Amino acid sequence: MGLIMGLVPLGGLLLLFSFVATMEVDSPDAFAGWRDNLSGFALFPLALSVTALLGALAATLWASRRVRPFVGLVCGLLLVAACYRAYTLAPMLKCWGHNSIAREADGSYKCADR
Repeated sequence: MGLIMGLVPLGGLLLLFSFVATMEVDSPDAFAGWRDNLSGFALFPLALSVTALLGALAATLWASRRVRPFVGLVCGLLLVAACYRAYTLAPMLKCWGHNSIAREADGSYKCADR
């Protein structure tokens, strides 16, 4: 039970960190212009988050039956959010080797080295 109680919040916090790392690039209306390219940096917490959530789901096999639906629901919602994060992060990853990124009006990303 302790493993589950540690992995679920860890997965949620890592997922939140992945969203926050590129928040300025995701919202060009609020933050226009070139921003530091943290897309590669946001990928690692996302991968660790998915790993932690899947580990928590695997740990429920040894937990009581009353815990399984709650952990399954929370992990399922967080995994859906992780899928959405991967969907929004994927177009940014083409700029992996550049240190600056800007979002265009059509939703694409422009890469540059400043």
